[in-house]
Amino acid sequence: MKKLLLSFVAIFACNSFALTVNEISFEDKVTVAGKELVLNGVGIRKATFLKIKVYYGGLYLTSKVKDTSFLQNAEPKQITMHFVRDVDAKDLKKTYKEAFEGANPASFKSMLPTFEAFNANFVDVKKGDRMIFTFLPDGVVLTAAGKIHPKTGDANFSRALLNMWFVNPLDQGLTNGLLGL
Repeated sequence: MKKLLLSFVAIFACNSFALTVNEISFEDKVTVAGKELVLNGVGIRKATFLKIKVYYGGLYLTSKVKDTSFLQNAEPKQITMHFVRDVDAKDLKKTYKEAFEGANPASFKSMLPTFEAFNANFVDVKKGDRMIFTFLPDGVVLTAAGKIHPKTGDANFSRALLNMWFVNPLDQGLTNGLLGL
């Protein structure tokens, strides 16, 4: 983790500070539903026992935190993922379903139809692609392959989907990075 932190390089562009990690840039601020969100932290998703890098993720919140207290508020949130390898839609769907169930064991079955509708939006991603999850008080908007998909779910679904990265996560290193730890 310390090597990752040491590899961060700050750059200035258009009067906007961006964080660059291994040539992947994250804006310091984004606007969601009229609210300015700040980059809280960046982490690396590694998969399998081989620790293969899949994507760099950035978490945007209304204010910086080092814990998961933000999971309970109704403020907008965003996770931006920059993929560093190709991943097919089938693998994405399987992994996200596993993560969703692990993070929400008590409500998984009741939310499964909504999750499956959301999961149907996943497409094959290529190295260099971005996927953005925008968590709103009344649902989640996915941007994938440059397409903004319709909002899915409600407040409970939005919170449950966000839990995937923070409650029984598949990759604790990614979680720590998103929290800026």
